[in-house]
Amino acid sequence: MRRLLGIGAIVALLLVVMAAASLQGPARFDPPDFDSGPVPLPTMTDAPGQTPLPMPTQTPLPENETAATVVTIILMVVTGAVGALLLFLVIRALLRAWAARIPRRDVDQAGDDESFAVSPEPDPETAAPTIRRGIAAALRIIDEHAAPSDAIIAAWVGLEESASEAGIIRGRTETPAEFALRVITHRSDVAVDAQTLLRLYERVRFAGRTADEADRAQARQTLAAIQEGWR
Repeated sequence: MRRLLGIGAIVALLLVVMAAASLQGPARFDPPDFDSGPVPLPTMTDAPGQTPLPMPTQTPLPENETAATVVTIILMVVTGAVGALLLFLVIRALLRAWAARIPRRDVDQAGDDESFAVSPEPDPETAAPTIRRGIAAALRIIDEHAAPSDAIIAAWVGLEESASEAGIIRGRTETPAEFALRVITHRSDVAVDAQTLLRLYERVRFAGRTADEADRAQARQTLAAIQEGWR
């Protein structure tokens, strides 16, 4: 509010100065009047020592004209200064308004990671029912596909989907597989089995290996151990 009042006062002052300058009008200068008639010339009969002839004099400017000139110059200087100040205030206000539009971000105390402020994510223990349902679904899927490779891939993808449905936020640098592994291994006693299942999945999905029934059996065994750890 104070800022708006200050800008309004400056604008009003500028308008008053401009109005005064327009009412005053331009400064006028009158040339000196030299038309005072013929100047008498000395004659040969004039004796030395007589009073010298008067010299033509320049008519001085009227005092009101001189004052008008000074006032006009002062008004021009004041108007320029006020205009510059007003332009500065407007530019600063625009820059502050633009800066206020940029969202503030909370910097992680670790120093390397930055993230926008979000509501706290649920604890994996709170989301345990969702994770348990995902593990049970993966156990059913492991036997539904005829090809062991497809069965292992589908089972792990089901675990990734259940981790996402649990409401836990995935890190910006985490892959879906790393995210699912982090959620599942919240129960530390299933960490070895979860990593074994992830290796089976990655060898089939990314390394181009074709899984066999032994790999399917191992994936089923690890899923059963994970399910037991999340009871």
